[in-house]
Amino acid sequence: MIQDCEMLNSIRNGTQMGKSGIETVMKNAADGSFSMALQGQLAEYTQIQQKADELLNTLGGKEKNISPMVLSCAKMGAKMKLMKNGTTSKIAEMMIEGNTKGMIKSLQTQRDFSGHDSRVSTLSQKLLDTELHNIEQMKAYL
Repeated sequence: MIQDCEMLNSIRNGTQMGKSGIETVMKNAADGSFSMALQGQLAEYTQIQQKADELLNTLGGKEKNISPMVLSCAKMGAKMKLMKNGTTSKIAEMMIEGNTKGMIKSLQTQRDFSGHDSRVSTLSQKLLDTELHNIEQMKAYL
């Protein structure tokens, strides 16, 4: 059960980073369809995080959030990139980079996962699939 809770917190951390990234660039998304794509991705991350929270609660685990310092540094880096170039293409590139990092982290966590709850591994795979889908979706805006 401890491994299951660790995996769920890793999933939560991935969704928190994704949501933070989207929220940071959202106001710069001038293109209507691009903005809608980002809103859809934000909703997907929110749904996955809520499911992770529910499973943590069911398993008696404790939610562990990403450090506010890590989130702050990531937001600051994104804002600096946007000041240099805030075009839709650049934002799409930034989103692809973030999703790629999230995908790598998800794969590494899955490899190391030794939990027993199939709901946890299914949710982990859902996050990975979401990262891959987001990358494909953003390619159209490069």
